[in-house]
Amino acid sequence: MEDLNLNCGIVFDSDLAMERRRASTYVEGVDYKRDVCIGGVWERLKITSEAGEKNVGRPIGLYDTLTLPRMDTIMPDDIEDAKDEIARELCRMCDLCDISPERILVVGLGNRQLTPDAIGPSSADEVDATMHMREEDPAMFEALGCSEICVLCPDVTSNSGIQSAEIVKSVADAVKPTVVFAIDSLASRSEERLGNTIQISSTGIIPGTGVGHRGTKIDEELLGIPVIAIGIPTVISTASLSKGMTSNSENKSCGYFVSPKGINKIVKNGAKIIGGGINQAFGICYF
Repeated sequence: MEDLNLNCGIVFDSDLAMERRRASTYVEGVDYKRDVCIGGVWERLKITSEAGEKNVGRPIGLYDTLTLPRMDTIMPDDIEDAKDEIARELCRMCDLCDISPERILVVGLGNRQLTPDAIGPSSADEVDATMHMREEDPAMFEALGCSEICVLCPDVTSNSGIQSAEIVKSVADAVKPTVVFAIDSLASRSEERLGNTIQISSTGIIPGTGVGHRGTKIDEELLGIPVIAIGIPTVISTASLSKGMTSNSENKSCGYFVSPKGINKIVKNGAKIIGGGINQAFGICYF
């Protein structure tokens, strides 16, 4: 494990809805389903009521989690299978949420200069923008049969001086997408979920929540359009790793966040899976 960041005076948390609920027990206001797929397992969580919101600590909506082999050990064929799964899941969630993916704004959140925080920008780099093609060559665009896709990487506030949510809202107001796909690195409570889990949710995202930096939430309330959040857990707090300490601990001592040794390959392959899945479902897919 490599040191990532030092934070003092925070309560360690998780960005994964599945870690806020025990899959083996009934939770009021929460529906749970487990589906086995090629190369992995989907755990589908649907929060249906205020009781569910309270029990899980997440808004009403869909939270689907795909567990794969660790992404630093995954084989090329497995990456292609995972792209297929992400493509199907994004189409499925759009259908369930009555979202038209006619024009998509892909937002890569995070800091590309810090490897564990680079899932968002790296995934965005894998997405082929297509929105400009409609104006440049309408006939070719129609022949492609794809969505209009535009891509944005707003960087982190410490580099830009601007909240990511403000940048995303400004761009969304300008390009008027029908849906936003917000991609980010996540924090986990479980070492076993690092680098092998992809969460897709229908309720937007609050950048930095899992590591104690609570930014402005990027969601439908802010933007006026649906926001589907996609993320991979890349860090865990030393508090969660330490015996006898839980992520609900009120411990106020300093703690580190650490990432797996194979984080470079995890980010590289995770970005291929997410970005490739978006291309496959809505954009230009190369075979």
